[in-house]
Amino acid sequence: MKKYGAYFVIAVALMMHATPVSADSSSDMLAIVDSLKKEMKMMQQTIDEQGRRIRQLESPAATGAALSDKEVQKNFKTTLGEVAPWLKGLKQSGDIRLRMETFDYFHKNNDAGSTGAAADRTRNRFRVRLRWGVEKDFRDDWKVGFRLSTGNTTDPTTANQTLGNSGYFTFKSVLIDRAYASYEPSALKDAGVIQGVKIAAGKVENPFFRYSTPIIWDGDISPEGLYEQAKLRLISGEKTKVELQTTLGQFIVNENTSVESDAGLYGYQGALSVTTWALGTVKPVNFATAVSFYDYPNWFQTVKSNTASTSFLRTNSIVADSFRVLDIYPEIGFELWNRPFTLWGDYATNLANVGTDDLAQSGGNNIHDADDAWGAGLKIGKLAKKGSWETSYGYYEIGTNAVVAAFSEAAFGGPGGAGGSNRKGHKLAFGYQVTDNMLLNLTGFVVRPLNPFNGNATIGIQNSTNETIFRSQVDLVYKF
Repeated sequence: MKKYGAYFVIAVALMMHATPVSADSSSDMLAIVDSLKKEMKMMQQTIDEQGRRIRQLESPAATGAALSDKEVQKNFKTTLGEVAPWLKGLKQSGDIRLRMETFDYFHKNNDAGSTGAAADRTRNRFRVRLRWGVEKDFRDDWKVGFRLSTGNTTDPTTANQTLGNSGYFTFKSVLIDRAYASYEPSALKDAGVIQGVKIAAGKVENPFFRYSTPIIWDGDISPEGLYEQAKLRLISGEKTKVELQTTLGQFIVNENTSVESDAGLYGYQGALSVTTWALGTVKPVNFATAVSFYDYPNWFQTVKSNTASTSFLRTNSIVADSFRVLDIYPEIGFELWNRPFTLWGDYATNLANVGTDDLAQSGGNNIHDADDAWGAGLKIGKLAKKGSWETSYGYYEIGTNAVVAAFSEAAFGGPGGAGGSNRKGHKLAFGYQVTDNMLLNLTGFVVRPLNPFNGNATIGIQNSTNETIFRSQVDLVYKF
């Protein structure tokens, strides 16, 4: 249309200047046409500039509308990434968690005249957790990273800082939670059966956590050492896919200066997962079974030289001079009523602790399943975006010497706040995604000792008391 408009203007001008045709009039006509072309070009440039300014005024930045995370990342890469190439491959993540936690203690001190530090009391506390991590991808199969977190230097199972402790608005500690390097060769990604290989070293994420429960691992544990992981695709059919993930870990638990041998952890895990549409369901059904073996050489020397530290001993018996824990974890995932469901079970036993089930407490009570631990539970829903939710329930029984109590979930704790073994009880949780970045979590525990206290130090459960604890947590988590 713009082109035809220009022709129309030229035609009108020619009509207005029409004279009998001559050599002079022809040259005048050509001059007029050239002049009109220049004017039209200038008019078109003016129109283009006005259009550009209108588009700027209508942009999100001009109207005050917030850019999406994707737009921000794109702008970052196309501007700063070009100016500072080292920023390419750099990513950061973190979260802030605010927690209100309450404890109610019952049963032990209900009798008239009973005494004790936890005599039917209720405790309230407010806690905060801050985590921030950075990872750099060097584009040559190598990555390095670190994560800082609140916490303390004596308990690896919590990153919380309690407000008001140690009083008077003192500063809170921020420590190194992770510091690692990892190698993932690109030549072994989607290379036939092999889907990927990863080797990582340093203070690393827990590679065994995905196929475990609070019986074995607290979510805050970051092991120290080396691990290797490989993912294999065994079957890739139209209706069924089968994958195997193998993980090996060599970790330093305690570098001893007082004894010759260091305490370590050698972990072995194989996880077989099956995804199938062959059952006639709209969404696939997922089956997974993981078998893990955790060998803790020289653990007894560590515990013996740290008997005053709950971080090492907690409720484990000193009768258990070694830990070689076999853990079996099956799960099934499916969709029902447009919601994802996951059913799981867990069984662990200490193969190195033979015979302590037969030991008796004074008073005639047997140590109930001292070598074994088990749990079962259900999760419904999945936190993903604003408005999504999930809820879960789990029941656990953890024998006194079944697992290394120092690394079990701390919140599944008994008297004194220590988690660990010689515990049985329930865990119920609900989470709601308030925004795409903010979560609200509600968690409740009802826990009591698996065997009651009788003061028998030989059996090693002298840190337990016959008391039920009701523990609740309200968390507000903001991720960035």
